[in-house]
Amino acid sequence: MAQASVIHEPDSRAELRSASKRFVDWSPVGKGGSSDVYKVFDAELGIALAIKILKQDHRADRRYIESLRREVLISRQLRHTNICPIHDLYEGDRGVGIVMDLIEGHDLKQWLLENRGTLLDSLSKRVALFGKLCSALTVAHSLIIHRDLKPANIFLRRGDIGDPVIMDFGLSTPDNAATALQLEGGTPKYMAPEQFLRLPDIDHRADLYALGILAYELLTDGHIPACSLKDVHKTGVLPQFDPLALPAPSAFCAAIPPELDRLVLSLIEHDRDRRPASAAEIKAVLDQVVLLDPFRPLQPAQHQSKLAVIESGAYLVGDKNGGRSVDQPQKKIRLGAFRIAISPVTNAEYRRFVAATGYKAPLLGDHPQFGSDLHPVVMVSWDDACAYAKWAGGRLPTELEWEVAAKAGNPQNIYPWGPNAPQITQANIDNVCSATTPVGSYRTGNNSLGMTDCCGNVWEWCSDSWDDSLLKVIPADCLNPRSSARSELRALRGGSFDSPLVASRITFRRGLEASVKRADVGFRVAYDM
Repeated sequence: MAQASVIHEPDSRAELRSASKRFVDWSPVGKGGSSDVYKVFDAELGIALAIKILKQDHRADRRYIESLRREVLISRQLRHTNICPIHDLYEGDRGVGIVMDLIEGHDLKQWLLENRGTLLDSLSKRVALFGKLCSALTVAHSLIIHRDLKPANIFLRRGDIGDPVIMDFGLSTPDNAATALQLEGGTPKYMAPEQFLRLPDIDHRADLYALGILAYELLTDGHIPACSLKDVHKTGVLPQFDPLALPAPSAFCAAIPPELDRLVLSLIEHDRDRRPASAAEIKAVLDQVVLLDPFRPLQPAQHQSKLAVIESGAYLVGDKNGGRSVDQPQKKIRLGAFRIAISPVTNAEYRRFVAATGYKAPLLGDHPQFGSDLHPVVMVSWDDACAYAKWAGGRLPTELEWEVAAKAGNPQNIYPWGPNAPQITQANIDNVCSATTPVGSYRTGNNSLGMTDCCGNVWEWCSDSWDDSLLKVIPADCLNPRSSARSELRALRGGSFDSPLVASRITFRRGLEASVKRADVGFRVAYDM
């Protein structure tokens, strides 16, 4: 790969003119940690452009200017739809900067924040973005390396994730002064270890590492792996972590296949020799990825809930492990056999019900996140949930049926997966995501029956009236017990995305007025055998 330092351009000063008078009508359009961006009018060409002015004044640093000039000359040769065209080096009364195309839209960092909780719904677009960045880097790496690849440097034309543009080629120079600038002004979160260690011969694999951290963030809905150098500016040392303990992206989304897991994890290897050899190699792997069924948008006919079977028998319910009084005591009950949906009812399933019956649609049904097809339906009252269940040929589970099913019949299970408190890869709870996520996103949080979302995401309506003394008043060995209390409240189970961690225990009980509709309450359907 050609390096900027070997390019010789004797006429570069004439070619890259410092022409403050050429650019007029300056208006700010963006601010960053190390630069400000202005929209300007090029009086010579008669077009609007953008100029990114470095905040640190380098006008007196001729060594830096010449290094930056060489990078700009190389960057001007890059021609790819996903790379922002560079036009000139600006040296004027406003400082030093880069003249580039003016692109309307916003950056990927903003998109990720605005689309938190839409991972499964937008997964195909995220993977497509990953591929387009690989294609752009394949072209760029024949001439130059970026050194500061991150979401803030990826612009989306018109805010469309399908039309990304890599910015700032030419701003990162390879000399020591510029490297120091990058360590100050860049984002350590995406920085390759060899950049921090200032190893000799930094090459395109540093960009591939940054691409790997970015891809991990894309495919896990914003999570950053422990191998990231995000805290290196505080600690001054590389992070200590167990590579084998890094959660694969599929731990956050069941639709991600193993080959995509392996690709992303290979990119974030601290040893650069263990990373893929090139962006072209990464793109070739991406092109061969066989996507899992959840990756494709489901058609209405496919929204048939899978069911878990609970056999008739004796089961222990209630909490004996230090829970609240309302969750105690533990008792043995008997249940008849029943089936229960492995997942809460989704918006897509509920829309089929609305279309078939004319029933009123939920308030957030058109919301870009809460109303997405694969998210659990919310803003439904207890009566709404009962109406859907009846239409589907089922009913709401009693709260003790719900508890037995969530435990998969194992009285030792404090949580759906066992005795250990939830990790961030197991449940959407404690405001980690601040909104619902697609059902089934946390497959490591499933119970042994394959039931999803029994911990967090949405509270689930049960058929019972609320009785805070239910476990105290039902007799031992009672068959199919349920509340007989006269109350306007109905039982809820399971916790939600904004519940405290204590609500993640299967035995955690609460009540809510039957008429209330909330953005954190949904339901699932049970069926008699």
